Amino acid sequence: MATLEQSSLPLFERVALVTGAAERVGREIAFTLAEQGCDIIIHYNHSAELAEELANDIRTIGRQAWTLQGDFTSPEDAEIVLRSAWDLAGWVDIVVNNAAIFELMPFAETTLEDYQQMLNVNALAPIVMAKTLYELVNSSEILPADYSGKIINITDQRIHKPAKGCLPYWMSKKALEDFTIGAALELAPQISINAIAPGPVLSPKDAANSEPAGALPTITRCLPSDIAKAVIYLATSLTITGQVLYVDSGQHLL
Repeated sequence: MATLEQSSLPLFERVALVTGAAERVGREIAFTLAEQGCDIIIHYNHSAELAEELANDIRTIGRQAWTLQGDFTSPEDAEIVLRSAWDLAGWVDIVVNNAAIFELMPFAETTLEDYQQMLNVNALAPIVMAKTLYELVNSSEILPADYSGKIINITDQRIHKPAKGCLPYWMSKKALEDFTIGAALELAPQISINAIAPGPVLSPKDAANSEPAGALPTITRCLPSDIAKAVIYLATSLTITGQVLYVDSGQHLL
């Protein structure tokens, strides 16, 4: 349980909530934050067993970990998850909005439900998270005067230009990008908000099933660890807000 004494410790003696943290990139982000000293709230939707495995792995390195389930196709669940995380840990310093859904679909086959579902999970749930954190921070009577909240939204390098075959997804991630930039002034000074825009991320354990990378300006394709390192960078900065950091081997330039 987080205590008031944490306010005098370095930034990463903090509590982080990572959504969609049970596997793949989310797992890498959560475990890397734990390695840096964070206690971790692991959000998942369907992957309860994997979430608990991650929690146990985090506990073995001396950090606290909790798991929370939430289905963000109902964005209201995002508020429930964050308030529950706050109650479990004492407060929350870092929120990483990693949970997302993606599906390729020709425009002619898209439905209103497709747009609404992508918007709910990929944009509205992170917006609800930000609003809830803002409310909790401003109503708290125990937070230290130097509290510095961090929100990091995981978008996609596709936000740089339209991508054929995934219009509902692209629109939802563009909305998240715009919210990140627009909310920076609204959330300051207590909370900074930034985004990371990954390209296709290669999983060393599952390379055969990874998304095709396409052309890349750099030789090296991104790994989950590259995204996690970018999270660490933004979570430790005291002067960056309203920014989008592309971690995509330069693919957005093409």
